[in-house]
Amino acid sequence: MNLPYDKTCPKSIEQYSQKLINHSFRDVLAWYFKNQNELENKIKELNKNNKGGLGNLIEEYFFLKKPDNKAEADFKEAGVELKVTPYEIKKDGSYAAGERLVLSMIPYDKNIEKEFFESDIYDKIKLMLLILYLRDREIPRLDYKIGLSKLFRLVKDLNKNDLNIIIEDYNKISQKIQDGLAHKLSEGDTMYLGACTKSSDSSKTKEQYNNIKNPAKPRAFSLKTKFMSNLINNFFEKKEENEAIFKTYKLDNQTFEEKVINKLSKFYGKDEIWLKDKFKITSKAKHLYSILTLQMLGVKSDNALEFEKAGIEIKAIRIEENGKIIESMSFPSFKIKEFVKESFEESNLYNFFSESKFLFVCFKKTGETYKFIGAKFWNMPTDILEKKVKKEWNLYQKAFRYGIEFQMINNKVYNNLPKSSDTKIIHIRPHAIKSAYHIINSAINTQKPFIKGNLERDGDTLPNGDIMTKQCFWLNNDFVASLVSELR
Repeated sequence: MNLPYDKTCPKSIEQYSQKLINHSFRDVLAWYFKNQNELENKIKELNKNNKGGLGNLIEEYFFLKKPDNKAEADFKEAGVELKVTPYEIKKDGSYAAGERLVLSMIPYDKNIEKEFFESDIYDKIKLMLLILYLRDREIPRLDYKIGLSKLFRLVKDLNKNDLNIIIEDYNKISQKIQDGLAHKLSEGDTMYLGACTKSSDSSKTKEQYNNIKNPAKPRAFSLKTKFMSNLINNFFEKKEENEAIFKTYKLDNQTFEEKVINKLSKFYGKDEIWLKDKFKITSKAKHLYSILTLQMLGVKSDNALEFEKAGIEIKAIRIEENGKIIESMSFPSFKIKEFVKESFEESNLYNFFSESKFLFVCFKKTGETYKFIGAKFWNMPTDILEKKVKKEWNLYQKAFRYGIEFQMINNKVYNNLPKSSDTKIIHIRPHAIKSAYHIINSAINTQKPFIKGNLERDGDTLPNGDIMTKQCFWLNNDFVASLVSELR
């Protein structure tokens, strides 16, 4: 077959791909299928399978080559890997990656290469054709339009700091596999290059070459969602970058995390009054401790560039003089009607904890102020997430599915959701400015309908149509205390 591009030339492949810009996947099918009946049948077939397949569609019907699952690059003669991935437009006009960019499966059946530049993954992704399409959930996916297509050279187009962090990430992943610990891999272990799960079925595992007694869940190398968001904004020149902690990041015997903790350790023992005076901060904002942390790291912008790219959240932990932590740790609110339909392995909470990393900064009360006593990085271990957290997540999902019961006591509304005292790791409680209720169908010991608060701002709809205050997951304060016990 005569191809409309030179399959041996990366530049020719890229130039041909420019035809896609501002066109939809439906347009691509229309270019290929000249017969209207064939076109309509193909569209029906693709609409039945409403997940995935858009990359294969581009490969088969635009580049005129059959997709395969071989380890080599998609355009092997040119050494170019094809990646088709979504982006979305945020309210502030900046862009966000629609998902992590999955690169290739992590091999468990052989010894993985120790050096990144000698690895199969480097050979596969050193030159990629990135095709980005704008995902608009209000329209059919075949009508999504392609906004950009460009060759991306990992070494040439990525700045040296990012490349070094990716190499460090690869080293962490490969070391765990070499040590026979693939079953303990977590996407949150690393910064930019992750080890994401590739099966929603938790029972599916593969035998490890270096540890046949402990099979591991299939995982793939991926560029994390936050890192891809930064990359996409740079492609479109849409966003000013935050300051970096390290102007030059070199690979040596210290990891990124160790270098950050080393910077912060110079301020151990200083109280918040001293720190505010040192950095001339007058703010009384709730995120004061995050501001102080960034200042200690030499960053004056709203976030550190490395933290933004890695999705690292600074979480301040205030410890009282008796060693106890009063506040639990909250996370973004969720939609109850979506939550009850999720499976755990594909849930928002699972994705959040599997990919996220946190920097805990601990301040202990001393007299009338709080003293900075230590910091540590943490991500949710795989075994805790997939066993204990899953069990407690199921507990809350069942409660919402079976129906919430309400009770009015002393003009305050209570419900029958499990309390933090009923769980070890996570619990659910309100996440809103004020309480809001519209109860018609649920059980409540007062006259119905019971209506209270700003329903639009603070309410969320239950499966039976009633409305209760928005909820979110929290980490139990006893669990958080155990995570920083060595710092207290």
